[in-house]
Amino acid sequence: MKEGYSTRQGAVILAYLEKNIGPYTAEELAEALRAQRVGKATVYRHLERLCEGGLVRRFFPAEGASASYQYVGGHGDCSRHYHMVCSRCGRLFHLDCHQLSTLTEHIEEQHGFLLDTERTILYGVCADCRSKDKKEDKS
Repeated sequence: MKEGYSTRQGAVILAYLEKNIGPYTAEELAEALRAQRVGKATVYRHLERLCEGGLVRRFFPAEGASASYQYVGGHGDCSRHYHMVCSRCGRLFHLDCHQLSTLTEHIEEQHGFLLDTERTILYGVCADCRSKDKKEDKS
């Protein structure tokens, strides 16, 4: 976060995101932190700062859905890998894959287009949700 912007409320928001696997919408986060006297405007303001600082990622889990936020601070440089979002549970996953790096290079060399890996998100269904589907099919 920007220097001089570290407040009790900001620390509460960051601690909550670090301890609780997201994603969360700003509304959900504000509701979860209401008892700790963190207001909705404060949540939005701090989420912006956390995104700018690279500790939190903003993404849209489904078309037309509200923006979701997830803590990514412990995952190193998010600009060097792709992300995947499960369209069922909404979780954000980091994808370090050599084959995608090769594809990125191909697109740049052969098509003159440089992909923004930090903002490129692949949508699908995660292994946990697929596993739940298989269990439900068997019952």
